[in-house]
Amino acid sequence: MQIDTSAHRPHHSWPRCLLPALLALLLATSPFAPGVAVASVETDLLRSEIANSSLDATAVQAANEALDAADAADREAASLSKRVDELRAEHTGLPKRIEDLQKALQLDREQALRSWSERLPADADGETLERLLEQQQRTVAELQAQIDAVELEMTVSLTKPLQAASDIAALRRRVEDMSTPPVADPSDERTALFKARQLRHASELRRAKAELDLRVIEQDSAALRQRQLELTVRELRQRLGIDQRRIEILQARIANLWRTELQALIERLAETEASLAGSSEVVLLAARENTALGAELVDNHELLSRDRSELTSIEEERDYVTEALRDSRARLDLGGANEHVGRWMWTERRRLETPARLRQTLDSTRIALADLRLRLVTLNDQQQQLSDIPRALRSLQEASEAGADDEQSDAGSEEQLPPLLHERVELLQLLEPVIARRIAALQQTETALQERLTATEALQALLDRHLLWLPSHGDIDRGWLVRVPAGLRDLTLVSRFATTIKLGLRNAGERPGLWGSCLLAILVLVAVRLRAPSHLRAQAALIDRTHTPNFRATGIAFLWTALGALAVPATLAIVGVLLQQVGNPGRYSHSLGLACMALVPPLLAIQLLRWSLVEGGLAQAHFGWRRQRRQTLQRLAPLGAVVVLPMYYITMLAFFRRSDVAIDMQARLAVIVSAVTLAWIFWRLLKPGQVWGYDGKPSPLHWVMRAVLPLLLLANAALALSGYIYSAGVLLKSVLESISLVIVVTIALGMLERWFLVGRQNLALRQLQASQAAARDNTASTMESVVIPEDDISAQEVGAQTASLLRGLRLSLLTIGLLWVWVDVLPAIYRLDEIALWHFSDTGPDGTTLELPVTLDGVLLGIFALVITVLGSRNLPGLVELSLLSRAGVDAASRYVITSLLRYTIVIGGTLIGFSLLGMRWSQLQWMAAALTVGLGFGLQEIFANFVSGIILLFERPFRVGDVITVGDMNGRVTRIRTRATTILDFDNKEIVMPNKTFITGHLTNWGLSDTTTRVILKVGVAYGTNPVATRELLLQAAAEDPRVLAEPAPSCWFLAFGASSLDFELRVFVASLSDRLEAQNALNIRINELFAEHGIEIAFPQLDLHVRDMPPPR
Repeated sequence: MQIDTSAHRPHHSWPRCLLPALLALLLATSPFAPGVAVASVETDLLRSEIANSSLDATAVQAANEALDAADAADREAASLSKRVDELRAEHTGLPKRIEDLQKALQLDREQALRSWSERLPADADGETLERLLEQQQRTVAELQAQIDAVELEMTVSLTKPLQAASDIAALRRRVEDMSTPPVADPSDERTALFKARQLRHASELRRAKAELDLRVIEQDSAALRQRQLELTVRELRQRLGIDQRRIEILQARIANLWRTELQALIERLAETEASLAGSSEVVLLAARENTALGAELVDNHELLSRDRSELTSIEEERDYVTEALRDSRARLDLGGANEHVGRWMWTERRRLETPARLRQTLDSTRIALADLRLRLVTLNDQQQQLSDIPRALRSLQEASEAGADDEQSDAGSEEQLPPLLHERVELLQLLEPVIARRIAALQQTETALQERLTATEALQALLDRHLLWLPSHGDIDRGWLVRVPAGLRDLTLVSRFATTIKLGLRNAGERPGLWGSCLLAILVLVAVRLRAPSHLRAQAALIDRTHTPNFRATGIAFLWTALGALAVPATLAIVGVLLQQVGNPGRYSHSLGLACMALVPPLLAIQLLRWSLVEGGLAQAHFGWRRQRRQTLQRLAPLGAVVVLPMYYITMLAFFRRSDVAIDMQARLAVIVSAVTLAWIFWRLLKPGQVWGYDGKPSPLHWVMRAVLPLLLLANAALALSGYIYSAGVLLKSVLESISLVIVVTIALGMLERWFLVGRQNLALRQLQASQAAARDNTASTMESVVIPEDDISAQEVGAQTASLLRGLRLSLLTIGLLWVWVDVLPAIYRLDEIALWHFSDTGPDGTTLELPVTLDGVLLGIFALVITVLGSRNLPGLVELSLLSRAGVDAASRYVITSLLRYTIVIGGTLIGFSLLGMRWSQLQWMAAALTVGLGFGLQEIFANFVSGIILLFERPFRVGDVITVGDMNGRVTRIRTRATTILDFDNKEIVMPNKTFITGHLTNWGLSDTTTRVILKVGVAYGTNPVATRELLLQAAAEDPRVLAEPAPSCWFLAFGASSLDFELRVFVASLSDRLEAQNALNIRINELFAEHGIEIAFPQLDLHVRDMPPPR
């Protein structure tokens, strides 16, 4: 059947008929480009066509997505085209703008200032001038904000040309690639879908062309734009300079005006006070207070002028530091790493104010601000009191009458006081706004100082980070050699030291207590240092004489070693502190003090090494170092200290002074001498057999270290020769810190190793004594026929664990310490936290999902945490076992509880920390852990039950190692308690391993849990006819005669029953210990038998009476 569609054709084709009219109307009214308007109309028409078509849902969705992308591209293209038109118009007006700026820069500033000054009212009062000053200050702030914005735009525009060329090239290739229109697939693509693809492609092409036009116009106008920005900054700075000069003029006029007015006020107050001479005391006191207020008013006006002047200079310095920080970042972003950039950055580094001095100024400003605020509150209170003059007058008169000696002393005060009080009100009203203005000025000063301090710290960190790899000075040439004598004379300039001594003597006179206490501390340290050698020899002799392991002597020797080594560094530190007190920050004496403080850590490390190497010191008597090692270190360490430490002091002094001559000459030579000396010392120290002993050939690592370390130090000297003085100085500082770290770690691990050795010896001795005591007791007790080891870990196991722990601890401490020393030096280490390996999702505080990076730094720290966890879980229990052995009352079970919990804590904590650093949070692992726990709970139910039961046993401790227990029908002594099972040794010398669940769910008898006293029951039967009273007395007599039977509780004997063949008695006695049970039972049985035999009492035995009724007939 055929369907006639002719009737529907007009209905579907009417949009096509109206399309030309709609296009013409939109082109005439659209604010966008014609292509964009046409595309928008075509998109709308195509959407209608798709909505009325018979396309399936997938095709409709694809077409709509293409049309949405086309609309978005059209909007972006329209925006880009509008920006292009704006840039073209702006580019057309740039020459005119530049010409106007150049004309503006030709303005005569002095003439402009004179014209402005002439326009100021000559009779303007102080308040009018203050309002004009506030207006000018707001103008200056607005101009500074405009300058910051334009300079930021300049910085951005400087970096744009570097990327513009590559962007334009990429856009050209993209436009060329998109010039080919899409081709329809006649097999399966519908017409509407193909049109949507065509519209999307055309819109994206328009967007790409518009973006290309924008980049081209930006590149073409970059030079003029940069020129216009530079002139704009110059013009704004010119206006800023004029306005700042206006502020200075206003401040000067205000100061002069107030100075004149206040001078007249002071003279009038003085005349008033003089005219009241001979008046009453209350009147004179009121006049003096008014005069004091007038003097305070004058002082605060002068201080206000000073505060405003300081605020101007501080804001200028803040702006300079902020601009220097921005310029430094721009130069580094532009890839500047040459000598000129290095010198410029080093110049900025030398000019930079020290953060310590800025903090000192900020603190003093805050103190002054707090005092002014308190004074303003006091002024308000005084004004409140003087708001009612009659009341204030009565208060003064009452106070005067209360303290007057005669009734005529206040005569005439009622007429003289009111004018004085009114005058005081006027003075307070004049003083309050001055204090308020000072508070406002100091608040602005505080803000500017805080911003300057923040910018200074940021700039200092930036410069210190990049100056390490930039040359700070030129190479050594003929001119440098000519300047060497002058640089060395600068180091030994006598006038500086004379000034420092003069300042020190003056400071000592002003602060005798501080200097006296410091001198006393130095004398005490010297006296202690002189006594240290004899005490070290005494402790060494004590170790040689005694055979009992003792760590106390080693601890005392270390204390005297530290005291002997502390004398010289502590004296140097005291001198450094005093020198810093003498001079202001940035002065020569202050730099001397800072250099002394910088020398203290390496000097202390060298002194510790020296005192450890003395005869009878730690190295010889306690650590057991080889003779060759001690002699080598005794020979080379003092030589290195004598040469390197003074050179290091000279280097740090030059850097703290920030003098270009000192750094170029003194610091360069000092770094070279230090590096060469250290290279020679390392070459000698690392010679085989000197410091480290070898059983065979030295390892390849040793040869590498011996070759690399001296070469690196010589390379540091070459850096100083090449002009990298700052870099060489920082590297020298890091090398000395590394040496100090190695010395401290070596001594600390030597002490720890000595403690381990003493502990192992104590453990071995204790185990030997326990074995011997158990062997002696073995012959006396059948109940203790087996030796039960009290200590669950042997001396050999402790030695192996401690050796492994020491190796891991040494490696960990040196790794962490060296990374901490060199992290600010090596950019590769510093940038580890910038390398993201992968990301993980986490939930933020507001419930949003965050994508957090896992950096290489975090991965390395996570691996390190896991390694430390493994080492700690394996070796720390031995260390804890060793430390707990020295404490009385801590048995093996308690030690096992502590070590087990410590091991679990280390494993769980270290695992969580390690995996968290790897990006695995507990919120992500808890569901897996819950599922794993449920699965293991079903699959390993008995194992977990025994494990939990073991934890309960270890905490509740119903029995201990060595206790005799009864479980069911099994008796034995506990020999080992573990988290899964407990080992019991029965009296047949069989070891029985029982799961811990048995002790929790079953019945347990402990024969000595809280009291070892137990009862022994002996059952005795005597023959019928025996006197029961006599039998009972004999049984009690046998119990009383046995020494093992306790008198309390007293023995008891009972006639319990008439047996089949005997009278049944029961003797009940108590013994003190479990080992006495069998012995007491044996002795009592023997004594009972003897007593019964003596008294003719027969022990009953089973008897059978046979009754025969019928006898068989005889044969």
